[in-house]
Amino acid sequence: MIIGPLDAADPEALAAWHDCYFASSTFGREISTPYMLEELKAQFLTDSHGEKTLALTGTEDGTVVAVGWVALPTQDNLHLAWTELHTRPGHRNRGHGSAMLDRLSEVALEHGRRTLTAEASFPYACPADGAGHPHSDFLTHRGFTFGIGDVMRALDLPADQVLLERLADEAAPHHRDYEIRQFVGPVPDEIIDSFGELVGSLMTEAPVGELELEPEVIDAARIRANEQVLEDSGRSRYTTVAMAPDGTVAAYSELVLPGHDPGRVYQWGTLAHPDHRGHRLGLATKARNLAWLQRERTDLRLLITYNAEVNSHMIGVNEAMGFRPVERMGEFQKKIG
Repeated sequence: MIIGPLDAADPEALAAWHDCYFASSTFGREISTPYMLEELKAQFLTDSHGEKTLALTGTEDGTVVAVGWVALPTQDNLHLAWTELHTRPGHRNRGHGSAMLDRLSEVALEHGRRTLTAEASFPYACPADGAGHPHSDFLTHRGFTFGIGDVMRALDLPADQVLLERLADEAAPHHRDYEIRQFVGPVPDEIIDSFGELVGSLMTEAPVGELELEPEVIDAARIRANEQVLEDSGRSRYTTVAMAPDGTVAAYSELVLPGHDPGRVYQWGTLAHPDHRGHRLGLATKARNLAWLQRERTDLRLLITYNAEVNSHMIGVNEAMGFRPVERMGEFQKKIG
């Protein structure tokens, strides 16, 4: 197998890369969450400001048999390299994945990183660390250690609108001093700084297990750059925030609709600031956001979210809303320098 950099500006090269990636991401899974071709193009070609992504292609006899990428944070977590790799079904167990992982590690070291992160998905019936499943065993046999286990949950849409509104109404008396605001697309200028501060803290305020992570720097420039990536990828975002009496963002919840994968919705972050917990703001923003989205869009069929298995509070919120567990995902790290 020959490994080289992907030229994402080359339509044929990107299409071949995505074909391998998509085949691997969806193979043998009830529900999968791959990027669509147009989304990866935006991810690879649009400046995300806070992260640099390098994609690699592995070919054998002219066929793309393995792909991967390294995402390098540029404003925080400078010790980390986020990695992902995929081997085409039918070409596995031939050393292609190992060769790609070795090259991704080399790229990370070349950029001064000392820790690799990787994820592996496996059936819900597996243990939290996926031990015994080929995906997690691939990583642990190559020096990765398990950091934390997540669960993918799905909610068939439309969800029970009466239930969502009841959950929001029951939470309302606990945050009478807070203002609920909602917007589609760009974050309003007047709240962008406190919004970015709260979103940046999600990296460490959510459970991280044994992972070595720092809060992200999500400033206004990075938010606007990420919004450009969303626009270029055909995605739209619905956001509900709770504003504290001092005018800062106390909690938020985001839903993202992929324009090139119609009918689907992805639950992104939901978080209440530590200083404002105990007011049921997480439940309120999440339930209100979905209830609002369903009033606006009647063509949606499935909502997907991930939560750390130890995040009992958010799991309780999801279960109250009707989510069901579908699959597990393990997050792993490896010291390389």
